[in-house]
Amino acid sequence: MKWSMFVVLALILASAPGCQSESGGKEASATEVVFKSRHIDLQPYVSGFPYSGFTPDYQAGRLFYYHIGDKTELKSLALTGNPDLRQGETISDVDFATRNVWGIRYRAADGNLYWSGDERNDEVINLYRLNPQTRELNKLTEVPYIFGWRWNEDESKVAYVARLGDKEERLGELRLLDLASGEEKAIRRDTPKFRFTWGSPSWRPDQSGAVVSVVMNADRTYGNLAYVDFATGEWKIVTATDRKRSFPSPVEGWISNDEFLYYSNEDGFYNIFSYNVATGTGKQLTHFERDIASDQLLSIDGKKYLMAILQNPIESEIKLINPVDGTVVHSETVPMMVNTLDGSENKVMVSVNSATEKFKVREITVSTDNFAWADRIGLPEGLREKIVHARVERLTYPTFDIDPATGERRQLHAYLYHPDKPLPPNQQMVVIKSFYGGNNNYNSANQILAEAGIYVLSPAPRGSSGFGREFAALNDKDLGGNEIVDVIYAAKFISEKLGIPPERVGVFGGSHGGYATMRLMTFPGEINGILADFDFGFGMSHAGFSDIIHFYENCNIPDWVTLEAGDPATEGDKLRDRSPLYHADQMSGKLLLTHGSNDSRVPIEGSMWMADSLKKYQKDVTLVVFDGQGHGIKGLENSLAYYRAWFKFLETVGNAPAKHVEGTW
Repeated sequence: MKWSMFVVLALILASAPGCQSESGGKEASATEVVFKSRHIDLQPYVSGFPYSGFTPDYQAGRLFYYHIGDKTELKSLALTGNPDLRQGETISDVDFATRNVWGIRYRAADGNLYWSGDERNDEVINLYRLNPQTRELNKLTEVPYIFGWRWNEDESKVAYVARLGDKEERLGELRLLDLASGEEKAIRRDTPKFRFTWGSPSWRPDQSGAVVSVVMNADRTYGNLAYVDFATGEWKIVTATDRKRSFPSPVEGWISNDEFLYYSNEDGFYNIFSYNVATGTGKQLTHFERDIASDQLLSIDGKKYLMAILQNPIESEIKLINPVDGTVVHSETVPMMVNTLDGSENKVMVSVNSATEKFKVREITVSTDNFAWADRIGLPEGLREKIVHARVERLTYPTFDIDPATGERRQLHAYLYHPDKPLPPNQQMVVIKSFYGGNNNYNSANQILAEAGIYVLSPAPRGSSGFGREFAALNDKDLGGNEIVDVIYAAKFISEKLGIPPERVGVFGGSHGGYATMRLMTFPGEINGILADFDFGFGMSHAGFSDIIHFYENCNIPDWVTLEAGDPATEGDKLRDRSPLYHADQMSGKLLLTHGSNDSRVPIEGSMWMADSLKKYQKDVTLVVFDGQGHGIKGLENSLAYYRAWFKFLETVGNAPAKHVEGTW
């Protein structure tokens, strides 16, 4: 089928008029969907709080953020009192729904904003500079991908890590960019043994070198840090290369000219370490049994402290730490997710959210014996009641194996969203998140489903983050294996708990979760000698890959594939057997596939080929392509179209197989 037919379907869904309810009720508005005679207004979810990407900057005295409307605009607002987001000034002519932008930073020397990003949602990542006064936007680099960047103390130069090739031919370079002259200098090229990876370089205060992140032998389980001397281009690996760790990262700002802090999970959880480049010695400063998720280096009464936020998927611990010896000076625990946004002296701006709290920005004034919280930005009055429609229950469920820590059946964490107004018993449905679940974060999709009367189960199968390196590594080299069995056990558990039959139990997810959705819908019944089976009634996969080897050969994260699935060169048979594409004949339920046409992370062929194969086996599958979109769905109309596709599909659950029409497989 030609591209034009897929694009036509996406455009039809994006501009579709309101539809009638099953009972012939009133016509839906432009922002409503109708499901089982219920009118669900998507407007409060997608534009009731039409702001995102909050970047407060104490140095600029400004708040930078996006306003999502007919297009996504970048705005600026004075960072005083409780900013009124409606008063923000648009500072760019770009529609940011058409591109990815990561890590906006303000530079005092010229009053400009800098970021890494692309120009068409295709993840060709470079550095950009925006003049907020003139709205002039300049592209500063020309490389295929930038892993990370950071400027020096006086912000005159940028150190950035560029990826110049891919897969086996991948080359990476540490480069310096002079912001005044625009001149670039290549400092160090990586080697097959130690490859540059994601992470921002951390400049030595005297500007003689920087700490950068590398992986050994392209293996993400052996992350390391290297100190690069700018004068010679020589580097020294400063972490022990015989210890497993995932993505160690240096703290921005050094303790002295010779000593820096970094995070590493080599003991199982992300803790703080220090290293002295002059003496070549380092030590572990903390021994927490919970990951440090974000941080801010502060100055209190002329002394440096580190405010670190520890998280699991349930709650956050905020700790003020003496960076010399790692002692905790003050600590608080809160039942929500807290992340640092910016800091200055003894003040820190943080974002706060939970499963039932969409968004809040709070400012913490830090002393050695107290954290004083103050609300700065929150939701408009009355919006929460429109976008929260579920009671969220934390639960655990048993999976198939024995937990060596307890000697008993392993228990997995999950959140169950109970809709305030569930469907009638003979129509009740539950959808299970296939991966990236179990987090105490607000999720619009979960609440939209709840408003429709649908239960949502969000579990954390093995391989999930937040429970330490060991649990996250349980599915290494086992993609499509035991973590899939964990979700099958979740389905059995919730089907019995809620009394909902398998034909009305579904699964959904995106990216890795999109793959997992397809894998669950086509699971052959046995893996790793474990028998497991559940006849899911339906699935919704976004941006998933159906052929692991094709994904490896065409994605921009091949090292993720070798870590999670295995080496295609030596384990091809295993990877093909775990690819949903080759088990399409076993699917018995209904499947919705959605994908962006510009997706460089997971190429669209993963969904197109799966749809084609399922069609050949006369399976019930629908494919919707979003023209111009990348790995995610951006923009108001695209978001509306995405949920319309969902509910049009969900209306068929429990009914006879759908007939295939033009644009639908």
